[in-house]
Amino acid sequence: MTNTIGGLIAGSAVPPWLPRDAQDARKFAYWAQILFLLMGFVWFVIGISLAAIGLSRGTGMSGMGIGIFGIIMAIVCGISGLFLKKSVIDEIDHGRFHDAKTNSVIWLIIGVAGFAFPTILLILVYMKLSEAISPQAPNYAPYAQGTVVAQAPQYQQQQPAQAAAPATQQTAPPQQLYYQPAPAYQPAPVPAQAPAGQEHKYQMIKCKKCGVQFPAFMTNCPNCGSSK
Repeated sequence: MTNTIGGLIAGSAVPPWLPRDAQDARKFAYWAQILFLLMGFVWFVIGISLAAIGLSRGTGMSGMGIGIFGIIMAIVCGISGLFLKKSVIDEIDHGRFHDAKTNSVIWLIIGVAGFAFPTILLILVYMKLSEAISPQAPNYAPYAQGTVVAQAPQYQQQQPAQAAAPATQQTAPPQQLYYQPAPAYQPAPVPAQAPAGQEHKYQMIKCKKCGVQFPAFMTNCPNCGSSK
């Protein structure tokens, strides 16, 4: 990279070690600086012309107001172009992408003074620096032509081994299958029921609260829930 006019204006050469996104941001920042200086010259010409017209017509300070405004805008654009190199372009060249991204926001707002042309380029600078800072997956280069060797599928490599198998395995007599009938269905035996009158009998007690009878082995009355 080379500087011009005593190091005040950045050179157009981009350091080759910068990432691709940072190189694009550096190019946009360079042209934004050129537009700042160009718009500063345009504003200076407009301001001087309008001030001269106001003086020639004898309108006084009211006629020179627009001319003075143009000169002020020329100064703003000139200062912005000079400081854009130190705060954005030099930061990109030294790898300080975070600082360059933060500083680009300031000149992005001031870029409106240059008829908004530098603002458009600085928006691109901000976007490219954001992409350069964000983590990304590595970009793998494609294989050069003729360097990739296709490998045969594994099943094709096993075919010769299968062909070399003993022929006796292929001519082995098939096994004979004999039909075995299923066993006859036998119904499940029905459990014998106890004769009437021989059911289990439990001792019954009467609840003291509600008077309902319930088996003695129960601890609480099933009707009211009170203990026996």
